[in-house]
Amino acid sequence: MDDNVVPQQIIKLLYDKSQDKKQQGCQQLKSLVQSYAQSGKELLIKQIIETLKIKFTSSSQLYLKRQGMFAIQTVAEILVKEFPQLAERCVKDLTQPILECLNDKEDKARQYAVECLLQLTKIMKTMILLNFNEIFDQQLGRSAEQDNQIVQAMFLLDAQLKTQVQIAVQERFSDPGKTCYFNLNSFMTQLQSKLKSRVTSVRQFLLGWIKVLNQCHNNDLYIYFPMILEGIFMMLGESNKEVRNGADLQANEFLKQVEIKVNLDQRVNEQIIEILLKICQMKGNQNNYAKLNSLLWIFEYLRVFQQELEEEQKGKLGLQHSTSHIKQEEYLRSNTSPISKNQMQQYLGGFESPLRKTILNSLSQILGPILILLSHEEEEIRKAAQKTNELLLKVMERVKNQSVEFMNIVPTIKEMLTDKKSNTAESALIWMKHLLETYSESLFPTIEDILTKLIDKLADSESAIVQNIMDVLANISMHSQYFEIVIDKILTMLHKNQEQSEKKGDQIFKKLCSLLNPQKVYFTITAKLLEIYSDNDVLFISNTVQTLTTLLISEKELQNLRNILRNLKHEKDEKQRQHNQEIFETLYRTFCYNSMSVITLCLLSEEYELAYNIIISFSEVEVNQYILLEIAQLINVLETPVFIFLRLQLLEYDSHPFLMKCLFGLMMLLPQGPAFNMLRQRLKNVSNTQIQSLQQEKQMETEEFLDIQKLLTQFRDIRLQCINQESKQKELN
Repeated sequence: MDDNVVPQQIIKLLYDKSQDKKQQGCQQLKSLVQSYAQSGKELLIKQIIETLKIKFTSSSQLYLKRQGMFAIQTVAEILVKEFPQLAERCVKDLTQPILECLNDKEDKARQYAVECLLQLTKIMKTMILLNFNEIFDQQLGRSAEQDNQIVQAMFLLDAQLKTQVQIAVQERFSDPGKTCYFNLNSFMTQLQSKLKSRVTSVRQFLLGWIKVLNQCHNNDLYIYFPMILEGIFMMLGESNKEVRNGADLQANEFLKQVEIKVNLDQRVNEQIIEILLKICQMKGNQNNYAKLNSLLWIFEYLRVFQQELEEEQKGKLGLQHSTSHIKQEEYLRSNTSPISKNQMQQYLGGFESPLRKTILNSLSQILGPILILLSHEEEEIRKAAQKTNELLLKVMERVKNQSVEFMNIVPTIKEMLTDKKSNTAESALIWMKHLLETYSESLFPTIEDILTKLIDKLADSESAIVQNIMDVLANISMHSQYFEIVIDKILTMLHKNQEQSEKKGDQIFKKLCSLLNPQKVYFTITAKLLEIYSDNDVLFISNTVQTLTTLLISEKELQNLRNILRNLKHEKDEKQRQHNQEIFETLYRTFCYNSMSVITLCLLSEEYELAYNIIISFSEVEVNQYILLEIAQLINVLETPVFIFLRLQLLEYDSHPFLMKCLFGLMMLLPQGPAFNMLRQRLKNVSNTQIQSLQQEKQMETEEFLDIQKLLTQFRDIRLQCINQESKQKELN
């Protein structure tokens, strides 16, 4: 650099503390700059500015710093006024020395620097935005200033810069061909990095600029949301109320743009969704409000997509479009829309919209966090997650018939099935049920793994979620190749968890019978019990049969099976009678493992002679307290509505002599107590004449088609097997 580029005479005048001489020096400097500028000597002008920096603004003396700032203002003024193109190229040179003074240790020096920048902004107007990013960076660094004069000057500078940005943006909208000094893309990149700050003063400063940018761009910052949205959402957990409220207001303002602008760019949509899901998965209570807002945003995307599907349907039916759809179309056609004409024509012409692609591509990523938040400790978040989940299901229902595959969400659902929190697992089950109803064939390759997870969940779950698990298992069981596998796995689970088997088994078997063919369910369960457990755990068979018996005589879902058994001896059609007989004998073989269950089955089927012989056979074994308790329970069962027919048949003693013998036999087995008294009171009305008729052994029973002796032998054999197995178990213990 030429040291003589600025004559010593001018330097001396600028050094002088006399105001007149300083003004004289500035005037000569102005003439020198004019001379160089007219000659096209740009380099010399930049050297002048550098000389002012070295000899003045970098000085340790405050008055020289200030004089250097005045001199730089003088250079800027003449360049902007007479040589604007040259001024554009010198913006950075003119502002850089002043920016360096902002880092001075002295408060006054920093104050003068801010005031100088303010004057330069007024002189250069929008042109100063050519070095806006560096100015902004320095402003941000001084956002926590404590000196009142500096704070006031910073406030004025900030307001002036915002005004120039607004003017520059407005000029671009008014005249797209005019050079715009403000580079939004570059600034947004800078803003993105600054938004990571957790300093309250910095956050306040940034929110002010985001608000201005949104306003001056006519609320059209949607394509920049991926750069700034996360930072704004993080401010929602700020301890400072002003920052928190400001971030909340800005997030709500941005949310309003979603409905109109979601079809600008698929990639932008996906980036926004990715940010929202990231926030949904953040740890810590300080992020709860951010999570809630993220859910609201995701819900809005889904709502607009659902609305789009409705509009699509309206288009097919020739109906009028909604106001929001018309607004969206107007925006896409407007000059301010960044979407290309080709893209616009494709979308408006009926091609898949960016929003549609975004939602369908992101469904599996969206579903996981939503399901997890269904079990969040904060009620408001749970409700928002529930609302979003319900809308997701509705969206799936709407598009499932449009050749849309949802198999990519299966891994997410499978993972959620094992979640320890009931709300999450329960909703995952609902999703799995929907998938099985719609895409059962596609799910076949993963059914075994799904079954394992469901059965594991069934073992650990409370009663509320068991119902949903059974819904899914029933859907799987509807496919013949999986029916027996499901029953097998359920029995295995109950066998491993026998302390829960009575309560859980009741729920499970009841639900299976309500969703599937009850007769098939009973046949398969009883057959599996014999096949798998008859040689190693007769107690499990006995307990399971007792559960099946309770359901058989009480549940409306089993009314048809009860009717078949009731009509066992009354069916006129030979083929149907044989079928009914097979049903009875199939159940009988397994029911023999529980004495009271097999007697109940015989009484329900009006096989009174067989029931009587089984009761009499109790004389062959030692009757323990458990058997007496079961008999007492059976007496209570006989008082239920299902056995009204049996109680009325007591009046027809000639036709049903073995019924009377059964009841008297049960009464004789019981010790005196409540059950004994109940049955005795029931039989008390039977006269001595009726009892005598029983003694005459009148055989007035309906014709018997069963082999009573064979069935009785079968019962005895099974009972002996049970006794032997119990003895061996005691020896092992």
